[in-house]
Amino acid sequence: MNTYFKALKTILEGKDAITFFSGAGLSVSSGLPDFRGDKDGFWKSNTPVHFSDFIKDPISRNKSWQNNLAIHSKISGAEPSRMHKLINSLINRNTDNFHITQNIDGLHKNTENPNNILELHGNIFRCGCLNCGFEAPTLEFYEKYKNEEDFTCPACSKGYIKVKTISFGQSLDQNVLSIAHRVSEQAKYFVAMGSSLKVSPANSFIKVAKANKAKIIILNKDKTPFDDYADIVINDYLENIYEQIK
Repeated sequence: MNTYFKALKTILEGKDAITFFSGAGLSVSSGLPDFRGDKDGFWKSNTPVHFSDFIKDPISRNKSWQNNLAIHSKISGAEPSRMHKLINSLINRNTDNFHITQNIDGLHKNTENPNNILELHGNIFRCGCLNCGFEAPTLEFYEKYKNEEDFTCPACSKGYIKVKTISFGQSLDQNVLSIAHRVSEQAKYFVAMGSSLKVSPANSFIKVAKANKAKIIILNKDKTPFDDYADIVINDYLENIYEQIK
């Protein structure tokens, strides 16, 4: 076994606090495309809608909803990868471990310790009013109100109902950001996986961890701008890495 794989296996089997950080690469082996390896053109066909356009334009609101429904359809039947399951098993073994994710697909879900999963970009399975706080399951709401003229909130009749994913130009949840910052500070090891680490402010947490003397591990198919930060860098698909450390 490669020295880096041995070191990684030892870290994961240890008792020190680990904060995992994941991007789309974590879900590739579950059949979901990432933005940079979109061979079937999924993201080209479902171009994201900017938040400001969602607010001001009913056509954009409809486009945003259709995008999210397409993602729902893409996710349907997908199963968590072995790396998803490994992360959750490590969280369940040690609740000082956390998983910060950019993914909205729910494959990272942990039913035993849900508060240890921090979804920076939200979750596609629920929608909510931008004005009053009304929430509902995404597909349930759509089926009930899809023939309405617009996606106006049925509770307050003022706000628009939006799938609870973060759109370009929309502010991230400050509470989630605060917790993610804290668990990055407290981590002994910060393991970034399946992320290009090019999206801000999500990539700031690796800086926070490094500043607080965490050991940095980067597991990604391609090189990242933070490879020089890392104590261990392994460039490969996550499922191949899993095979080496299982």
